[in-house]
Order: sequence, then C-alpha cells, then structure tokens
Amino acid sequence: MSHSPDRPRAEQPRYEPEIIPPGGDFRRRNSFESVFIHVEEDADGIKRISLKRPGPLTIALILLGIGLAAALLFVVLSAIVLLWIPVVIVGILFALFSGSVRQYWYRLRNWWRGA
Repeated sequence: MSHSPDRPRAEQPRYEPEIIPPGGDFRRRNSFESVFIHVEEDADGIKRISLKRPGPLTIALILLGIGLAAALLFVVLSAIVLLWIPVVIVGILFALFSGSVRQYWYRLRNWWRGA
C-alpha cells in the first residue's frame, strides 16, 4: 500500500505522557517545594507539569493570609462606621434644633423689619 500524494500523512503525537512507575522517586526530580503546580519546558518543547499537595506550612501561610485580609476588612469597616457616627449625631441634632432655630430666626427677622 503506497501513500498517495493527495492524502495528508497521519500526524504523530507531539506529546507523550510521562508515566512515573510506582516506587519512583518523584521528589528527586522536582526541587520546588513551595509550588502547587510547576510547568517545565525542555529544549525540545516538551512540557512537564508537576502537581503536588500543599504542606502544613503552606496551608498555615494561606490561612494566615486569609485571616489578615479579614482583619483588614474589619478595620476598614470599623473606621467607616466610626467616621459616620459623628455625622449621624450632627444630623440628628440639626433635625432637633432646626425648629427652635427657625423660630428665633423669624423673631430676629421681624425685629429687623420693625414689626
């Protein structure tokens, strides 16, 4: 069976999966201990992806980062609430005393007019 010129040739796979045999020392090849996923690319273009479980230190650092972000959010929200408390108090006092101030203003205006 000969290959005809009008039919394209079958393309060979570009990547081959790397199968690590049981008992193979996977940690020896990967020196990145703090990386969850690491992608290596060789000179021939073959990519190797290493996926590993996070260790206790990595989990602790992630939880610490989440805790710091939550604490920062709490501080910002507390500052906003503490900033608005005086504004609300001034608004309430303005609403309470606007009636009496209006009466004094009418009296003063009538006094200027000579009524």
